[in-house]
Amino acid sequence: MKMAKKLLALVLTGVMAMSMLTGCASISSRQVADELEGMLKAANTKATVKAVDDDLAKDAVNGAVKDHAFVTDVNAGVKAKLDTDKNNGKYVWYTYFATKDQKKADKAKKVVEKIVGTGTEGAYVNTAAAVNFTSVKVGDKSGTSIEAGDKFELSMKEFTIGTGKDAVDYVMVVVTCKAQVKSAS
Repeated sequence: MKMAKKLLALVLTGVMAMSMLTGCASISSRQVADELEGMLKAANTKATVKAVDDDLAKDAVNGAVKDHAFVTDVNAGVKAKLDTDKNNGKYVWYTYFATKDQKKADKAKKVVEKIVGTGTEGAYVNTAAAVNFTSVKVGDKSGTSIEAGDKFELSMKEFTIGTGKDAVDYVMVVVTCKAQVKSAS
């Protein structure tokens, strides 16, 4: 019986370890998502942030980088990769920055600066800063008739610009949030 319990404990430990290793988002992404969620609460008290796979961030990197250098118009390149049917009905924000000496809270702060604006009534989710703001629709509604929902998703991907001793490591962060029709208040 003791041997069976030990074997079961070993199998369970292995299964848990494998589930951690094969998770969709990296540990770093999940940590940044947790920090970002706390910071977004200033603009939306119901905001949640989930770290997802790095597919969107990979797409953004592919739009921003060619041959280990930034393309001439990074914003246009990233917009072309992210403003697609798979992001239909979602706001998409992105940012990238050099990773040297960046802590998870610093990364989250750089991301929140892209998403949150401040006005006379306090902090708000700045949908106009989304790379695809003009194309986001909910049914026949768009523009100021819609707003970001409460569930944000974060995708991160590391990449390098330059080669050899001139190489600089960066991280691309993409955040999406499904749009919703503004409630009449």
